[in-house]
Amino acid sequence: MTRGVTGFNGAALRVARLSAKCEEHAHPLTAACLARKVGTSKALILSYEHGRSSPSPQRLAQLAAAVGVPAASLMTRDTQLSDLRVASGLTVNDLAARLGIAVNTYRRIERDGVMPKRRPGVIWDLANVLRVDYTRLRVALQRIPAVQRRWLAAAAVLKDVSKRAVTPGPFAPVEDTSFEAEALAVLFRARSAAVSQLMNIYLAELRQLASQLAQAQARLDFTTSTRWNHHYESDVGSFGREIEQARDHGAELLEQYLVNPMAQQCWHTLTVLYLAGPGGLEPSLLDGATISVLEKIFDSYLIERSLTSISLSTPGVLFFVDTLPYYRAIYPVQGAIRPDMQYYGWPTIASRSIPPRRRLRTAHIMGHDPHAHWNDIPRRYRY
Repeated sequence: MTRGVTGFNGAALRVARLSAKCEEHAHPLTAACLARKVGTSKALILSYEHGRSSPSPQRLAQLAAAVGVPAASLMTRDTQLSDLRVASGLTVNDLAARLGIAVNTYRRIERDGVMPKRRPGVIWDLANVLRVDYTRLRVALQRIPAVQRRWLAAAAVLKDVSKRAVTPGPFAPVEDTSFEAEALAVLFRARSAAVSQLMNIYLAELRQLASQLAQAQARLDFTTSTRWNHHYESDVGSFGREIEQARDHGAELLEQYLVNPMAQQCWHTLTVLYLAGPGGLEPSLLDGATISVLEKIFDSYLIERSLTSISLSTPGVLFFVDTLPYYRAIYPVQGAIRPDMQYYGWPTIASRSIPPRRRLRTAHIMGHDPHAHWNDIPRRYRY
């Protein structure tokens, strides 16, 4: 393949071309017509589509405009953030200027996958500038080599302790001074106390899953009715898969809360709104800039506005309750915050089954809609 944009997807170009209409003829855009629009040859267009060559950033921008799609949509899913930037025809200086941040701050985003804590919501602005959806941008950030190395190192540290957590028998919580907490604190540049608290929450969930797996296995081993065998076998397989998935997501969980957490002022505002109850608060009692950031990065599904008040929406309350243990570990909280779901007319946390809470908690803190996860919960777990 000749030199060009890294991660170019020729098959995506072909699909976009066939979906576009030719302005000169009443038929889908042909390779010859596309070639004329961008000032090249039909043979080169076909070479792009069949993966034999890759366009330059300037030519990619022309192709994207000609078929009416964002340039990023003509890239493969395994591209990094730098590839998306290059595909958009922007330099580091250009993108930093559009985001309104220092060039070195943006370089750190592209090099280390670390968002500036003083600019909450910058990741949403970045998605808008690059014209990609939030999920696609998250994948690009995860492909950054520094992020990959951080996750691999964290997974290696978590491997033994997570294995002990799912092994029958007593299990002692991770201490602040333990090797695992101190190693991960150095890796994620965080306080060892915060790391140990997050790890213990994560490990407690693993142990609860392991307990449920053991109970399901016991039912399967000692049942005398063949009628329920396939149900018990299904439960055993389901819990086993959940344990494996949870063990694989440990490094991602630490990255989520230690490297790119929600800004402290945003979390404080959610806390104030939660404690205010369903009636909410008058807008004058809240910081307008922080509310605007929350509405932007969460696409307005956490915050509800009325003529006289601002309050948490139903997903907002669920999100707050689910992330409270994690944010309490990384941000100092004055006074007790006891989630009282009955205050909002819902069952208490103790009466809710674990699968919905765990599934909802996987919603990302910086803009991923929890409804996508919530609706996937098996009906037997809903309330």
